[in-house]
Amino acid sequence: MDAQSADQARAEAILGELAELGLMLARELAVRARAAEDPADTERLVSAFNKTSRGVRLTLALNAKLARDAQRWGREEAEAAAQSARAAQAQAQQQERDARFAQAAAPASPVQERRSRVKGLLNRLLWNESEGDEEEYEVLGADLDARLHEASQGEGFLDLPITAIAQQVASDMGLSGDLVLTLPAGPKPQAQPDSATPREPTRVDTG
Repeated sequence: MDAQSADQARAEAILGELAELGLMLARELAVRARAAEDPADTERLVSAFNKTSRGVRLTLALNAKLARDAQRWGREEAEAAAQSARAAQAQAQQQERDARFAQAAAPASPVQERRSRVKGLLNRLLWNESEGDEEEYEVLGADLDARLHEASQGEGFLDLPITAIAQQVASDMGLSGDLVLTLPAGPKPQAQPDSATPREPTRVDTG
């Protein structure tokens, strides 16, 4: 119990005791006022009773006020704690967003870029293997990420062709299907005269 709560409890106990004593005194004055034969004594006792009973009422009212104040302080403290928790959560979320943004903005390392290219080659096989089930596709994707991370720790990862890495991982995962390499769209070739030397066919970059 903190100091404020202890003071509150002590004040309520004192006010309760004062109310009880005042009530006992008011009862005794009421009995004596009814039994008095001298009008002057009756008037004096009635006046004392009124003052005492008024003191009792004020004591009870003050006690009730302290109880209301305690409830209000409790609500204010709870609201302050809730606001602090919300602010801390908002700050944590903002820090997480900043970290993700910084990670996305940072240039990919050669190893990360190679892992990304291998995953791009195997995505279609993962989707076919999962038969369109998104949950199974996510599980396979997580498995692929783990395998690529492990493979990238080995020597020569950057020297192997992209297709060789993709075929090895696909074999380890039991994925079936052919790898499809796509080329970026380029300008349409212009027509050449018959005497021109034939163009060399486009070669696929396998890393």
